[in-house]
Amino acid sequence: MSAFRRAVDLGARFIETDLHLSRDGEIVAIHDSTLERTTNGHGLVMAHSLDELRLLDAGSWFSNQFAGERIPTLDEILNFAGQADVHLYLEIKAGSGYGIERALVTALRGRKEAVRVVVLSFDPHSLELVRRLDRVIMSGLLWDDDPAEAVERAMHMGARQLAPRGDRVSASLIAEAHSNGLQLITWTINEPDHIRDLAAAGVDGIMSDYPDRVVAALNK
Repeated sequence: MSAFRRAVDLGARFIETDLHLSRDGEIVAIHDSTLERTTNGHGLVMAHSLDELRLLDAGSWFSNQFAGERIPTLDEILNFAGQADVHLYLEIKAGSGYGIERALVTALRGRKEAVRVVVLSFDPHSLELVRRLDRVIMSGLLWDDDPAEAVERAMHMGARQLAPRGDRVSASLIAEAHSNGLQLITWTINEPDHIRDLAAAGVDGIMSDYPDRVVAALNK
């Protein structure tokens, strides 16, 4: 949550985070399917209950300044988005837990913050399931392969955004996406020159580890 708050302070208008399912069916924000790299826990996220996950230190790996930071829940993230007036990109990770698509759709249903959410995944089956469960939720296809098939695949599964890796983006891909009614969001762009080039080419959004660099580059 400290990272999310800092991103907003630096000018970010949307935040991307990764989701996993706990053993007892609660959704939490953590990148890896295992706990070792970013917490003082061990084993799979899905092997632990929410109460167990919430006891872990998820900040010390980055800096002692963030010691005691907890793994956020989806509910906390949604509340934050509403209070900070930001949009959320929620990525369903591979191996994030059986049933996470249904759990996510259920959690979003009836929440006013749901209109601020785009569900992302590299897995077309996850996005297709989300769409079958709720056709209103916006989805985006993450892509890092040959871009020749990207637009067709995104359209086939009913996604409304295409999110290719930065080095896969070209003027022709942007034009193809836009002509088929898709927004194009790209990741992870950290160099100011690259940010400016992509913005000038017409991308609809840029994911970065450094939101202040994006803001500065776009304001020049």
